[in-house]
Amino acid sequence: MTGTVLIAGAGLAGSRTAETLRSLGHDGRIVVAGDEPHPPYERPALSKELLGGARDDPWLRPPRFWEKHGIELLLDTSVRDVDRARRTALVGSEQMQWDSLVVATGVRARRISGPPGIHHLRTLDDALALRNDLDERSRVVIVGAGFIGGEVASTVVGSVASVTVVEPQSAPLERILGPEIGGLLAARHRAYGIDLRLNVGVEGFAGDGQIEQVRLTDGDTISADVVVVGIGTTGEAVEVDACGRTATPGVYACGDVAAWWRPSLERHLRTEHWTSAAGQARAVASSIVGAPSPYDEPGFFWSDQLGLRLQHVGHAETWHAVVLEGNEDAFTARYVDREGHLLAALAANSATAIGSFRRELVA
Repeated sequence: MTGTVLIAGAGLAGSRTAETLRSLGHDGRIVVAGDEPHPPYERPALSKELLGGARDDPWLRPPRFWEKHGIELLLDTSVRDVDRARRTALVGSEQMQWDSLVVATGVRARRISGPPGIHHLRTLDDALALRNDLDERSRVVIVGAGFIGGEVASTVVGSVASVTVVEPQSAPLERILGPEIGGLLAARHRAYGIDLRLNVGVEGFAGDGQIEQVRLTDGDTISADVVVVGIGTTGEAVEVDACGRTATPGVYACGDVAAWWRPSLERHLRTEHWTSAAGQARAVASSIVGAPSPYDEPGFFWSDQLGLRLQHVGHAETWHAVVLEGNEDAFTARYVDREGHLLAALAANSATAIGSFRRELVA
């Protein structure tokens, strides 16, 4: 198994594709090009251990791993001017010929502009800049009560002067987990001393050379020294089949950028979760070496916030009912259709339930 594989993107999906290619016996050239100056790192740690100062080394592999496995890791390097017909691309300043191209460029944080002191959290540099801007006097305002917002609030509360979370929906994570779970999370925010403002958005910012105030759509203002914006991501999706293949032979995509064909759901689905990126990377590597293995496992993600380890399996954009069991500190939620069939499930501090939920989803 020879030939040059060019991987655009040095995140989890891109780096895992490279690793898996080697483990499957590919002995040709593998080039991983990332536009950040850092080697591949664990993105979930950014809003938790790294931001909280408990960890400074979020690397996915030891520094010498890539060289040891014959993987050319090019940092601060973009891939441009891709010619799919000639199978060429400009990698940094080098014109490169490739046999297989893997698009694993991920997505970008949706941004709001304003005075200095406004932060977005998507990259390692973002997390380090935010950490350096925080101290015990900081009045922190977080825009968005999604995963990033909830995790950042949980990480910094107690070590800064105040934390306020602004959310236009009526509960945290309401769109993904529903109002029942959102209500439980809202109560935990407030129990942790977080000022949670619901059903309100951000009108704008004020500050003379530095952020000083956040203006809300209800006319209220909040004093702030640091603002963290967590309002989702942006970027075009690349449609692929269940093995990560695009419509162009030799071109693949995986990770956050990929709209993956899910046979079990009969639709393309783009997911921004660690386990999906890893599973898709394995499928792409298998396709490149000529042993395609479709990836169609139930989606899975987790989040640590407010004293809860939240683990979610399956996929449900709508559901008929939510069946709750347990108490506010440890519970499960089953998202079911009209016939009572499981569509997705959430376990909060109830990790042992996830296995049975997985089995029920694939039965």
